[in-house]
Amino acid sequence: MSKIYLFKDQEDYIKELTNDNIVNVIGTKGSGKTTSSLKYIDDDNYIVINCDRLFELPSTEKEDKELTNIRRMLNDKYGKLNMNEDFTNCYNDIIEYILNKNKKGLIEGNVIQCINPKLLKGKIIVKRTGSYKSFKRAVKRDYKNEYFMNLEKKQHKYLYKLTRLYKIKKRRKSVFKQAKDIEVIIDELEKL
Repeated sequence: MSKIYLFKDQEDYIKELTNDNIVNVIGTKGSGKTTSSLKYIDDDNYIVINCDRLFELPSTEKEDKELTNIRRMLNDKYGKLNMNEDFTNCYNDIIEYILNKNKKGLIEGNVIQCINPKLLKGKIIVKRTGSYKSFKRAVKRDYKNEYFMNLEKKQHKYLYKLTRLYKIKKRRKSVFKQAKDIEVIIDELEKL
């Protein structure tokens, strides 16, 4: 099994799986997946899909180019989307949507890790940012999220900033487990 680095970043792991014009980007929360994919969001040759935003967070206007259409298509087909259900069918529908538009696709998100690597299309890029750095980035980014901060404010009034920070740190400790899972996925990809 590959080594997990706490403080040191490793080079991204890149593997061509099929010749489809799809790039899949996975990594732990805070690893830089979304930041690296934003380079392509204004490129008319690409459709960029942040799969985590299909389920959780509201999208930004920049990210919303095709995400709303895909979310609607998947909701019409499967009903209310649930991150815990099998994502493989949704993934295949997203691929079909992108290819029918004659575009290249960049798909990123943690939910892609739920798919058997043998079923992924195109190229995969695995972000291998140091675990501690990913943890700090995720906490810093998520703490400032206005949507969730307002939820805390309603629930905890004056203590909302402290309760928000506590909850974020507790949730983001999963980054360290995710780093181990990422290395297991890399080992599986090496066998393909």
